[in-house]
Amino acid sequence: MDVACRVKEMQADPAQLGKARILLVDDDGRKRVALAAALGMLGESVTIAGSGEEALRILLKEVFAVILLDVKMPRMDGIETAQLIRGRDSCKHTPIIFVSAYDQDECDMLRGYALGAVDFIFTPIVPEVLRAKVAVFLDLYEKTQTIKRYGQQLESLVEQRTADFKAEIAEHLRTQDRLRHLAHHDVLTGLPNRLLFTEKLQQALDNSRRHGGIVAIIFLDLDRFKVVNDTMGRQAGDALLKAMSIRLRSCVRPGDSIGRFGGDEFAILLNDVASTDDVAPVALNVLSALQPPFVIDGRMLFSTGSVGISLYPEDGEDADTLLKHADIAMYRAKEQSGNSFRFYQAAMHAHALQRLELETELRLGFERNQFLLHYQPQYDLRNGRIAGVEALIRWDKPGVGMVPPLNFISILEEIGLIVPVGEWALRTACEQHRAWCAEGLPKALRVAVNVSGRQFDSGHLAETVLQTVQRSGIRAECLELEITESTLMKNAGLAADQLRGMTATGVRFAIDDFGTGYSSLNHLKKFPIDLLKIDQTFVRDVAIDMDDAAMVSAIITMAHALGIEVLAEGVETLEQLDFLRARHCDYVQGNLMGRPIPGDQIKAFCEKGPLLLQ
Repeated sequence: MDVACRVKEMQADPAQLGKARILLVDDDGRKRVALAAALGMLGESVTIAGSGEEALRILLKEVFAVILLDVKMPRMDGIETAQLIRGRDSCKHTPIIFVSAYDQDECDMLRGYALGAVDFIFTPIVPEVLRAKVAVFLDLYEKTQTIKRYGQQLESLVEQRTADFKAEIAEHLRTQDRLRHLAHHDVLTGLPNRLLFTEKLQQALDNSRRHGGIVAIIFLDLDRFKVVNDTMGRQAGDALLKAMSIRLRSCVRPGDSIGRFGGDEFAILLNDVASTDDVAPVALNVLSALQPPFVIDGRMLFSTGSVGISLYPEDGEDADTLLKHADIAMYRAKEQSGNSFRFYQAAMHAHALQRLELETELRLGFERNQFLLHYQPQYDLRNGRIAGVEALIRWDKPGVGMVPPLNFISILEEIGLIVPVGEWALRTACEQHRAWCAEGLPKALRVAVNVSGRQFDSGHLAETVLQTVQRSGIRAECLELEITESTLMKNAGLAADQLRGMTATGVRFAIDDFGTGYSSLNHLKKFPIDLLKIDQTFVRDVAIDMDDAAMVSAIITMAHALGIEVLAEGVETLEQLDFLRARHCDYVQGNLMGRPIPGDQIKAFCEKGPLLLQ
């Protein structure tokens, strides 16, 4: 029988009231069921009441081991209910544990303790903590009843029993101390959690108001910590966080505090700082402490962090504001490629709000089908014909117009929306290719679609691609996936396996933006790559800069030696085109030949063709 059913039966059968050990009083039905379920694992009966009035009626019939009482209830709140309970002799000493939110008014808490409340449990409630606290008073109740029943008859054993009882009480108190420590400290690192850290910060602020001085908050977030969890597992990530907490302790003074806020976020409280000039060296020490490699499971891991700093009273006068501003500054440092620190500035808040608004607009834009694809032609220099197109995402933002991908792709990556958007782009491009074939365009025309690192890391890319190819009816060899060097090299072994699985079906692969990442053809020969795309930053000055010309020539020569075709991006001038043709570059793409256009215009464009290649 589950807990919910048992509770209902107890409500229906008053005879069961005599067996109940715990009285749970809460006006919220869902919370009652959740709390009863958590308490049911103690193996004790739970009686529930939906109001203070109902609880008082039940207490006329039965005495309970412990009462859990919600503070906020209509008509008769928890404090008033507790006053009436304490007015009855049979309930005068029954332990009352108030259930409340962290933002509970301090006066209510003082009134609760004045009524003899033994504890407050704050929501959201941790079931293990709830059971542990209640179990203490169930045990205490049992021992108390035993003493009442047998105390008179066992006078000769009073001293021994009293000693034993004191020992049990001491153990219960030690258990409560452990529970308090658990409620205020991070289990993994042993550092203060957000709650305790905030309390320490509030004390520091109170002291600074009385005696003057500066308080600084340093907020740290690890760069690319998700990669460690994804590639090595959560245990390795936890080991890294524990090692990191040890290093951070060496960066602060004895009077300062370090806390872990969850995940890979840490906070440092610098108490009573003499000058703002003393804060930056600490931030540099924190970043320097991360520089030496960590040895996790026999492997060396390199980690960097992004640090944000806020100062009292300059950046805020209360704990929440200072923490928020340090967090904003940290994200600003992360946006600047990480491994750096930033002091909070008022302009950052406006930037953070704009960023949050943009994230919301992007999510709504995707839900409301505001994204679309434009296609830029790619030409074969060997015959002057169009060989394929690259699908490029655009955002048609209401009231603004077309937003280029440079303004939002990185945000899609950070918030994780790039995975569903990438799958939509793949599906849309394949369906568009089918429409082109129906219009009479060559079936050999290729369509290239960019694949993000997040899609690659998901582990489902191959399955998604093959399902999309089958459903759209596109020939696999007409689909070309563009992947950056950094994505491939992040986990080379896994990447190679995924690529080989897809190339076996005929899907082509291109390395996008070659020259901006690892730029190692020696590494790339390990992968089944069909095409290498030279980044436009090297093509831009190829006709006037000898270094760029030499690099592009070398890339073409080495790629051909490895059996890989080459496409040059960003071709804007005839001089660039002539240079690339003379170096036997296979394909070109750029505004000189054609700008990205909607899919329904590709047929007319293909039929016309660029005169400069004829």
